[in-house]
Amino acid sequence: MLCFIHAEIYKLKKSKSFYSCVVAAAAFALLMYSMLLLADNIQKGKLENGTGGVIVSMNNEEISSSSTSIWDTVHIMDLMQQIFAGDVLGCIISIFISIFVIREFASGMLKNIVGKGGSRSSIYLAKLFVAILAAILIAMSGAAATLITGRLLIGADAFANGLLKKLPAYIGLQMLSIAAISSIFVFVGEISRTMAAGISFGICTAALPALLLNILDMQFTDSPISPSEFWPLTRMSQCTLDGISTGYVTQTLLIALFWIVLTTGLGIWHFHHTDIK
Repeated sequence: MLCFIHAEIYKLKKSKSFYSCVVAAAAFALLMYSMLLLADNIQKGKLENGTGGVIVSMNNEEISSSSTSIWDTVHIMDLMQQIFAGDVLGCIISIFISIFVIREFASGMLKNIVGKGGSRSSIYLAKLFVAILAAILIAMSGAAATLITGRLLIGADAFANGLLKKLPAYIGLQMLSIAAISSIFVFVGEISRTMAAGISFGICTAALPALLLNILDMQFTDSPISPSEFWPLTRMSQCTLDGISTGYVTQTLLIALFWIVLTTGLGIWHFHHTDIK
């Protein structure tokens, strides 16, 4: 098992797709800040309203200039939640995991490993472990870019109100959900086994279930239970810095364990009972 993990980590270090996805997650954070910086310059009258397709308005009326900085109204946690709340991070992780899992099916390397007596369970678990590790690093690159850029642009006020004390619990909960959704992407990749299908199904898995479950929530408006709360990506978007309680942590942990155990069990079973071509 450890030999397989070491091998997967070596492949991860040599993976160009991994580094590309790390950069993409960080670039997404920088893109949000660049739009806010552009809006700030427009609001201060340094740029014409509408520059870069950005229109700054107040009470539905365009403004020409203002002495107020947009950074006075932006909190760094708003941007941090955008990193974890949207479909962008989920799609980035799904694309990487699809490539990471499927490329050995396409190259025939996995068939050789199994043919030499490698345990299919150990191969799957090693791949899952390293895929989760990679997904966490990709997400952390976006979070780190958000914090560092926020400190530079917003200043010391970016970490006001005890942000640094509350942040570890928030990040920890998000990592639990990322581990859960990563196990789902590994399972989807193992079933697909072709690059085009795996990436397509992975992106659909990242984007569509949350939308469908939000529609299903309408049927449970009078119920204390919302189906979307049990989907990892929706859980990520609903997590707030001030809404973390013991009950919420327990629920998130149980939901993450449920998806990890379910998809890992199904993935190992399918891997054992399907021929590798």
